[in-house]
Amino acid sequence: MTHTTPTADTGTFTVLARREMVHYAKHPLFLVGLALTVLVCAMGPDKNSSSQFHVIVPGAALGVLGLLVMISLVRRSDRAFEAAGTVVLPERTRTLALASATVVPFTAGIAFFGWAIWAYHDQPPLPSTMPFGDVGDTWAYAIMFALGTLSTVGGPVLGLVVARWLPFRGAGILVAVALVLVTIVMQGLVEPLRFVRVFMPWTYFGGPLGVEGDPERWVIMTGSPVWYCLYVVALCLVGVLLAVLHDREQARTPVLRALAVAVAVALVLGVLTMTQGVQATMVNPLPGPPL
Repeated sequence: MTHTTPTADTGTFTVLARREMVHYAKHPLFLVGLALTVLVCAMGPDKNSSSQFHVIVPGAALGVLGLLVMISLVRRSDRAFEAAGTVVLPERTRTLALASATVVPFTAGIAFFGWAIWAYHDQPPLPSTMPFGDVGDTWAYAIMFALGTLSTVGGPVLGLVVARWLPFRGAGILVAVALVLVTIVMQGLVEPLRFVRVFMPWTYFGGPLGVEGDPERWVIMTGSPVWYCLYVVALCLVGVLLAVLHDREQARTPVLRALAVAVAVALVLGVLTMTQGVQATMVNPLPGPPL
């Protein structure tokens, strides 16, 4: 006899999703990250590169901190479920409701994206920075969206995966630190890793990396930030499916199939990110501005 678990109807899921969104919006760490992002934007764009490097603020304040926010929400949800006793609400439903809560940081990320584009045109980057050559504004927009907006979803989704599969105390801090350390190594500073760095969920596409005789010269690294946006979206989908897969009370075969497809799509998009767009490091012909 096959064991089945009752599933929540659409109305129950909608109510639960809204509740998790409210919990996310009220979480102290989210509010701190949001305040930091607003503060940095209020200080205005950089005099040399405009808003292009401001992406690190929502990436860290809303993305990395969002990982910890989501872990906190998962634990809160599980405690409430255990306290409910006879109320049957599948883990899968609760996981999807928690995933829906990422609309809160994503909304903040969209607001940042709007500010970044405005600042980019109000105070354009110097010709000696980036973009330059055949690389134009669309390239810059894609970077802002991938690193400054999609990262606000990627961090919480990773937190959802960690909370489901690594429930021990301190797992979130360990993963967050490891993520930051690996990102530092894979952001393009190590030249032999530049071509494959685009498989990271967060990486730069250019900057003042310097050349011989000019340590402040700006370069553009390989890869296509437009394809990278799609790759990051696919990674987020993979993360949600991995979190959903943890529920052993409901059929896992459809989830495994969807996960296999999502992983395959992510790999294809990762390869396209790596093999399209700029295919050799471009060096700005103008001397780098003083930092």
